[in-house]
Amino acid sequence: MPDMENDVARRALKIAQELVRTDSGERAAARRMATEGAPVFWRMVARLEIDRNEEEKWRRITKALALLTPASATESIHEAGRNFGTVLADGGDARSRLDKPFCSEQRLARLLAARGAARLDALERAVRMMARGRPYVDVPSLAWAYLNEDGRMIARAYYRRLDRHQESSQEEQSDV
Repeated sequence: MPDMENDVARRALKIAQELVRTDSGERAAARRMATEGAPVFWRMVARLEIDRNEEEKWRRITKALALLTPASATESIHEAGRNFGTVLADGGDARSRLDKPFCSEQRLARLLAARGAARLDALERAVRMMARGRPYVDVPSLAWAYLNEDGRMIARAYYRRLDRHQESSQEEQSDV
């Protein structure tokens, strides 16, 4: 498993870096891409030797990364430790007071319960919602959300972030 984890991280980070290096037209094509793919995607398939049976999920990962990478980006959206689930909770603002989670618990539950193509669609909707805030995210954790239907990693990070907010709110109240 460690080799697979390293391979997924390496691929996801390379794709995120490549999206920053491409021109805005190619990035836009990656944001719009459907099953036929886009030039930047096919370039990455060739360079990273993505197997044919993995293409669809990596196409979706590439599209998600393109959606999160602003047209004017000069650096990767990757920030180690900003797990996808954490960003779903706070919308990308690590200092957010979280009066309410960015992604509701009901929406998160639906995403975690979805399987197959419905899960991939739910992930894309969540990414589109997040993209408005231009968040930084741990890119490998986003890739794993697409590759692994077990949502425990997402849920743990989401609720850990919510708990951190509740703990800080309780501390503030006790100081008063």
